[in-house]
Amino acid sequence: MPRSFSAKRYGIPLLALVMLTFDSWSVASKYRPRTVTSPPIAAPTSPYDDDVAGSGIVEPASEVIALATERGGVVTRIEVVAGDLVKAGQPLFSIDDRNYRAAVAQDDATVASAIASIATIDQSLILQQAAIDQARANLEGTEAEQTRAALDLARYTHLVQDSWATRQRFETATSDADKANASVAAAKAALASAQQQNNILLAQHKEAEAKLEQAKAALEGARVDLDKTVTRAPIDGAILKVNVRLGEYAAAGVLSNPLITTGSIDPLHIRVDIDEADAWRVRPGNSAVARLRGNSAIVAGLSFVRFEPYVLPKRSLTDDTSERVDTRVLQAIYAFHPSDFPAFVGQQVDVFIKAPKRADAMQNPNSGLMAFRPLARDRAGAANEEHSSQASANQGLNPGDFYLAHSTSVE
Repeated sequence: MPRSFSAKRYGIPLLALVMLTFDSWSVASKYRPRTVTSPPIAAPTSPYDDDVAGSGIVEPASEVIALATERGGVVTRIEVVAGDLVKAGQPLFSIDDRNYRAAVAQDDATVASAIASIATIDQSLILQQAAIDQARANLEGTEAEQTRAALDLARYTHLVQDSWATRQRFETATSDADKANASVAAAKAALASAQQQNNILLAQHKEAEAKLEQAKAALEGARVDLDKTVTRAPIDGAILKVNVRLGEYAAAGVLSNPLITTGSIDPLHIRVDIDEADAWRVRPGNSAVARLRGNSAIVAGLSFVRFEPYVLPKRSLTDDTSERVDTRVLQAIYAFHPSDFPAFVGQQVDVFIKAPKRADAMQNPNSGLMAFRPLARDRAGAANEEHSSQASANQGLNPGDFYLAHSTSVE
């Protein structure tokens, strides 16, 4: 009797075989051979055998200038748009200036009033000077009358003693002399009063002049306030960004989002972040190149400008107080002409700086003093001293001999 088919004995292994076959077919159908392709953008490469690489950001030669207004108000005029080239002093935008114009008109009227007051006092001084002259002439007349009366009194005094004149005539002469003395005293008092009044007018004139100067100062202040309603370009350059709109209220002071951003764009600078571990290998005189991100075939030579001597936390970090900064960078500034390198302000580029081999650089590391330079006047003095030393050398003298000879000649 033949055995019956057992599902448990033959079905489960058969099902497992079917599933294994299906899995093998599924994996085999999805397998595709991998092909090696080139990246869409080639990685930047250095043209130097030994270099220091860094990430740089393009900025204006003047650095980015964030403009603000000293007087808050509603914007009434906007003279520029982003990308405009401007000259120093060119108006950029203005705020409502009606109140400031009214203040200027009021102070202008105050100045005119002060000038009119001075003119009135000047006329009064002219009249007072005439009064002084009249009082002085009156005094001279009374003094002459006093002299005549005194002579008459002396004459009639002798005549009355010898009975050549009557007693009545003598008394008349005495009365005339007293009257003449009183007239002289009155004329002197009138002259002193006129002179005192003149002094008062002179004091009033000085006070009026002081008020005029005060009014002029107030007018100048009002004009300055009026001028501050117009924000102007501080330097020759380009408008990089405009964040102010017509009719908006422009707040005064430093803002987190500047109203207008500007800067000098010829030449442009690249601020390169150099890892502090490689900073000792960088030399100011070494050549450097920048490659444009997105197209490393676009390359431009750079000229060294300066170091920023303070080593900072890397800008890509948040710089939060709770963050542990593991990387600090030395910032070096390089320059290029915009026509040589099609990079925009704020764009990141890859920079390669030629550097000596580590073995050679370790024998003469950069001490860091290369980042510091004397002031412009000191550099000029050093150049003059170098020129003088060269001239002395041409005459067969060393610098010390030239100094001694120069000091002797001065003495």
